[in-house]
Amino acid sequence: MNNQQTFENIVINLEPDQRFFRQTESDCSLVLIDKIEINHYAQQIILSGTHFTVDYEDKTIKRIEDRTNIHLETNLISEHNEGEE
Repeated sequence: MNNQQTFENIVINLEPDQRFFRQTESDCSLVLIDKIEINHYAQQIILSGTHFTVDYEDKTIKRIEDRTNIHLETNLISEHNEGEE
């Protein structure tokens, strides 16, 4: 019998009042995050949403048709139980 545990990806679709902006590192655009996916095996958190370019000089914002995915690598700092110090 195979006792190996499998973990499905966790997908969280955010309600409108839970969504938030994240600035991209590559071009300082804004992404309105509406979905969070946790991938256990890849040890990644993927933020997905609507991409907006910002022209700070002209003070304009333009929506981009393609969705953007931001992949973040998880890094375990520590594990502890609530009763532990």
